Amino acid sequence: MTYIIILIVSAVAQYFLPWWVIAPIAFAICAWKSKTAFGAYAAAAGAIATLWLGYAFYLNSNNDGIMLHKIAGLFSENIKFLKNLPVTPTYFLIMAIIGSQVAGLSATAGYHFRQFFK
Repeated sequence: MTYIIILIVSAVAQYFLPWWVIAPIAFAICAWKSKTAFGAYAAAAGAIATLWLGYAFYLNSNNDGIMLHKIAGLFSENIKFLKNLPVTPTYFLIMAIIGSQVAGLSATAGYHFRQFFK
């Protein structure tokens, strides 16, 4: 249930707000709803990875691959070891891993925040 709530609320919020809104959403929902720290982490990381991968592939398919080339350029300019990586959907996977880690760690912090006040 936490997975679905994070997925839906994050999808709606990211339409209007910046990407980092996933952190306070995951924190708040997992502080309210999670039963274990691992469950909080897994639900938030899975929800954001699913959301970002799905939305990235959707946008990429609607603009003939332009988005993939823009993300590849962004990553290869700023991360040295990615300069030689060919332009493939691997960049979407890297993007999803980054988002899932932000959401997962924030969700775990939310769970522990609630446990602190119990």
